[in-house]
Amino acid sequence: MQSDQLGVTGKTLQDAEFDRRYIAYWRVLISLYMTITVVGIPFIPIWLIYSLWLGPKDFQALSARLTTQALELRKGVFNRSESTVPLNRITDLRLYQGPLMRRFGLHGLKVETAGQSGQNASSEGNLLGVVDAAGFRNAILRQRQVILGAEPSEDAPRATAPSGDATTQLLTEIRDILARIEAKD
Repeated sequence: MQSDQLGVTGKTLQDAEFDRRYIAYWRVLISLYMTITVVGIPFIPIWLIYSLWLGPKDFQALSARLTTQALELRKGVFNRSESTVPLNRITDLRLYQGPLMRRFGLHGLKVETAGQSGQNASSEGNLLGVVDAAGFRNAILRQRQVILGAEPSEDAPRATAPSGDATTQLLTEIRDILARIEAKD
């Protein structure tokens, strides 16, 4: 963990490390797509030779950094993309692993943000091949809770839980409001 670096969005808490098997995974995946399309079969040898140069370059371009305020993502050789996702906008961090990914021992992490939902929505960030993806996801979620104030940081004073009477009164008010809403329909 590098705590002395300052990113654009605050102090760096953790940098993601990527698995080198990522290169072989993409090489095989694209070769499979070329085989399935049948038209691409003659181009597979060209692709495999080209991927010997492209794979390491693409791997070096991968970067994911968790800062105190955001998740910074970088990737791409020809089509470079850099995005900064504020932690308070993250709605879901989904771990996934397809059959080919399982064969290579890789995990994916999809970062979804507010305003993106439904089956056809694309994710804000798609991190493939993060070493200890579950641990990186948990670190992001912990920092997100700190930002949202749901989990006090080490420096912040701890809040006390509401008393039983206050909770009961709040739940009663919510029940009454819901009853009024249902009566209007």
